[in-house]
Amino acid sequence: MYHYINRDKSGEAAKVLLLQGPVGPFFSELQTALRAQGFQAKHVTFNAGDAHFAARDQTLAFEGSLDDWARWLGDELRHDTPDFIVMFGAMRPLHYIARQVAAMYAIKVICLEEGYLRSGYVTCEIGGNNDGSPLCDWTPDNAHSGAAAAPATVKHGYLNMCFWAVIYYLLRDIRATSQQKPLFHRHYEGVIRLAASWVGHAFRRVCARLVSGGLLRKLRGRLHKKFMLVVLQVPSDSQLRYAARGWSNEKLIRETLGAFKHTQTTQSLVFKLHPLDRRARATRRLIQETARGLGLADRVRVLGAGTMGAVTQHATGMIVINSTSAFSALHHSIPVLVMGDAIYRHDAVVTVGDDPLDIWEFMNKRVAKPARTIATFIHAVKHRALLPGDYYCAAGRAIAAKEIAQKLKQEHKRAQAPLAASLQAGAA
Repeated sequence: MYHYINRDKSGEAAKVLLLQGPVGPFFSELQTALRAQGFQAKHVTFNAGDAHFAARDQTLAFEGSLDDWARWLGDELRHDTPDFIVMFGAMRPLHYIARQVAAMYAIKVICLEEGYLRSGYVTCEIGGNNDGSPLCDWTPDNAHSGAAAAPATVKHGYLNMCFWAVIYYLLRDIRATSQQKPLFHRHYEGVIRLAASWVGHAFRRVCARLVSGGLLRKLRGRLHKKFMLVVLQVPSDSQLRYAARGWSNEKLIRETLGAFKHTQTTQSLVFKLHPLDRRARATRRLIQETARGLGLADRVRVLGAGTMGAVTQHATGMIVINSTSAFSALHHSIPVLVMGDAIYRHDAVVTVGDDPLDIWEFMNKRVAKPARTIATFIHAVKHRALLPGDYYCAAGRAIAAKEIAQKLKQEHKRAQAPLAASLQAGAA
């Protein structure tokens, strides 16, 4: 079912087990940074994409089904118990199971994600991210006085991410076995279809940038503070699959336009497409056809390009399912309506919605929450969930790997402190 490669059994150093990481070489570099901090670090791979970016030694290759995974991991944890398990994306099927198994053995799980705030940040939390984040229990009363993480002075490596993703997914799909496919967190598409899809998407992105310039100028000019912004997400995003409370891009489009039809506002409605949505053309068509059917074609626009911050600051409100784009609105004191589960789904920070009536009410009356409360929440996010760095550009990876390794070292020292005190008391 599995085999070991150059397994290290010596030493009493703290141990880390790495599962799947972001596309590219980051987890290999994190493994090196962990060793530099005195950890023993091993990496589990699940497919050819993982293996290509893994280090040559201290690698475990899992070869089994999803049903085998819990048993395999349990055996590994009993045989060589780690102090931490590190994963990127808490809701991937493999990682969801790993979190349950780790809980049985009281092993801390470190969950990484793209930075809640970008650029210059990565997300690093204990136990879970997004709807599973400890920040979901935040209240304005439990403010944190600790220093907030400062962002790294690096640009978000979007093009780097695309480059690493192409390599990763092509290798994964080219060499995929029938046993590996059910383990994929993004569905198997086949090499030809995947390559054609990404080439077509890249071409459409170039076109979108060319045609979006005029609309961006209008949003900054005569439409300034005269439109509401609806932010769409990648359809395959785990946030939509597991934490959307039944909402999808399609449902949000139809219900938002339906509510917009019955409001008295004279403002426009702008839908912002996600840059990684390879179905953006179909999404645009759905928006336009639905708007025409409701007689709203002249008041509804679709934006296919442009940075979120450059658009958000000119809007009068933002509607999201659970996108991290909401942080851009909070930064600019723009009212936010959230329909799904997210770390910022707090009445004190945003307007919390559940059904289409909430959308209608938000469109008719949008009020930003107190700036001091929002600042307190964002400070808590920076203090508890974020570290400097980036997963894709070289400079950002080096910073992120060092910061994550240092955080694990601090967590290990904190965990060992009661034991050390107990031993000292016993010796006395």
